[in-house]
Amino acid sequence: MIKQFLLYWKKIQRAKRIKKLKNKIPQIPPYLQKDFEVELNYKLWSTKGTRFAASHRNEILHRLSGQTVGYLSAYLIIVGLVNVYNLKFWMFSLTDEQVNFTSMAFSVLILLFSQLESSENFNLKSERYHNCALDISELYDKLRYVKTYENNNPMKKDILKNISIDYDKILKRNENHKPIDYAKFQLTKPSYFKLNFLDRLLTKIEYYWRVHFKYHLFMYGPIIIFLVMNLFETLQSKE
Repeated sequence: MIKQFLLYWKKIQRAKRIKKLKNKIPQIPPYLQKDFEVELNYKLWSTKGTRFAASHRNEILHRLSGQTVGYLSAYLIIVGLVNVYNLKFWMFSLTDEQVNFTSMAFSVLILLFSQLESSENFNLKSERYHNCALDISELYDKLRYVKTYENNNPMKKDILKNISIDYDKILKRNENHKPIDYAKFQLTKPSYFKLNFLDRLLTKIEYYWRVHFKYHLFMYGPIIIFLVMNLFETLQSKE
């Protein structure tokens, strides 16, 4: 009886190990399980969409970068007017030394931020990604035409080969996109990529963190600090 139980237990453990190892085996993407034409079609389609997403991301970064410099410059001017008009910030006022230090801090921050952002060339990258996406789009349209109207063409094999070669040449001429761009592209086709609500939410949070957060921190951070300090002063005055 005990022997039978041990044999049964070993079978269960063996089945669990097999299932566990099976889950660790990397799954082959669906488009690689079919012929070369389907694989090429998927590559062109996904890369085209991802490069458009990369272009849009860099366009957003370029706009946010300019807005941030504008906000920081406005803060610098506002702080500089404190001494001129003897202003009081709601519940507290700044001394001359504090005003001078804050002005210098904003000046250095604007200088450093402007240099770092200008070196990124977001506007140029956006244009390059956009042109890359357009080039790939032309190949994609050519492939779709061949699949639709020239399916029985004896030269179809050579046409597909040339499209693949041109696709590789385009990729070599252009900078690769970021993983977040592909994730952003997937959000446009959630049903195709089988993205549930949590997947979409996490992608949106990551996109905000990588693209918007830094600029929003610089733009709205000083205002938040100002409100928190005044709230703190208000609470202290009531005690």
